[in-house]
This record gives sequence, C-alpha cells and structure tokens, in this order.
Amino acid sequence: MPPHNYQLPPIEAIPLPTVIPGSWPPLVERHLKWLHEYNQIHNLTRVPEEKWLERHVLDSLALHFALWRPTGRVLDLGTGGGFPGIPLAALNPDTPFVLLDSKQKVTRLLEDFIQSDPDSPNIQTLTARSEEAAHDPGHRGCYQTVVTRAVAALPVLIELALPFLTDGGQLICWKSDLSELSTSSKALAELRGSISALHKYHLPGEEKERYLIQITHQSPCPDHFPRKTGIPNKRPLVE
Repeated sequence: MPPHNYQLPPIEAIPLPTVIPGSWPPLVERHLKWLHEYNQIHNLTRVPEEKWLERHVLDSLALHFALWRPTGRVLDLGTGGGFPGIPLAALNPDTPFVLLDSKQKVTRLLEDFIQSDPDSPNIQTLTARSEEAAHDPGHRGCYQTVVTRAVAALPVLIELALPFLTDGGQLICWKSDLSELSTSSKALAELRGSISALHKYHLPGEEKERYLIQITHQSPCPDHFPRKTGIPNKRPLVE
C-alpha cells in the first residue's frame, strides 16, 4: 500500500467524443486499413475489427483528450499493432515518436507501413527488449514521455519504463482499474517515481471505466534498473 502519509491525486474525468468513422487524421485511417490487411495473417490484435475505432483509436487518444501535449521525444513501450503511438503521433506531427516492441515481426511490419506513409516522418520503430534498450545510452534518460498499453502489472511497467525518462518526464499507463496502485509503492520508491495524475473515461457503448495513470520521474534511476531480461516480470518490485 502507499505510505500512510502519501495521498493520491484526485481522479479527473476525460470527456471523449463520439466515434465518427472518417473523422480522424488520414494517418489513422490508413493505419486501420493496414491493420485490416495484416491482422488476418499476423494476429496483431484480438479485438474484433468492428471495435477498432473505439477500443484502439479512441482509447489511444484518451490521453490527447486529457489535454496532454508532448514536449519532447515519446516512446511507445510494447507498441504491438502501433497503439497508442501511431494515433498520438498523427495528432502531434512535430513530435518524434519511437515504437518499441521485442517482436521483430511486429516492428518490421510497422516499419514497412511507416516508410510507405507520407504522414509518418516523425515515427520510428525499435526492435528490442525493454530491459536491454533502457541500458542503451541512446535511449536511457532520453524521452520526455513513455506511453504504454502493454499488458503488464504496474510495478513491472514502472521498472521497465522509468529508466527511459528524463528527470521530470512522464510515464502514462492505460489500465482497466486502479487496483495495482496498492502494490506499486516499492517500485515507485526504487525507480524514483510518483503518481502525479489519474484520469478516468468511458469508451462509447461500454459501462466499465478505464484509467490513465500518470507517473512523474523525479530523479535518475539507480544504474542496475531495469534488471536483466525477464526478471521484472518474474520478480516484480512489490512488498
């Protein structure tokens, strides 16, 4: 649990617009067409195609509607089919985005799409394990924002993501609930982070609330974090 004297920030509601097909930037539309073409072969997402606009595009852009505006390089950690990175990059064309995934098949497909699209010069891909890339001087402490919808527990994401951030940088995690906050105190303390904002929202047609957890990186992480590949998942920093 958080320390007894630690108070979480209030949860702010994000008003999302109604999804209207064709209302998104051209890059978003072309990304969905690309996903339609390649998902049947490579299984990039298990979400039914009729739900892609809501559960991929609008869910990714919840951060935009929370009035987030990037101030420097952004890393999408565990990008998968390109979410949330590509929709956010489409609305922030002057901001450099790096889409990281450990699966070379995924990053090759994304790279082919990016290279062929005229509206994506601000997007690059990176094939690497987070545990290894975070120790690379070209990436460690080099990003102002890390975004992730990756399916991993919050303490794991904190260890994997915070070493990428500059001091004062922000980690944004998409979560279906806030229960993992209660197990994240140790990871936050050891990785030098703090919960700085919480947002909630509803996707159209869904009753269940979703959340954005914002974590601020306060000072440089100890050099040994993240631990070796696989260890953060096997032995998460929980009390």
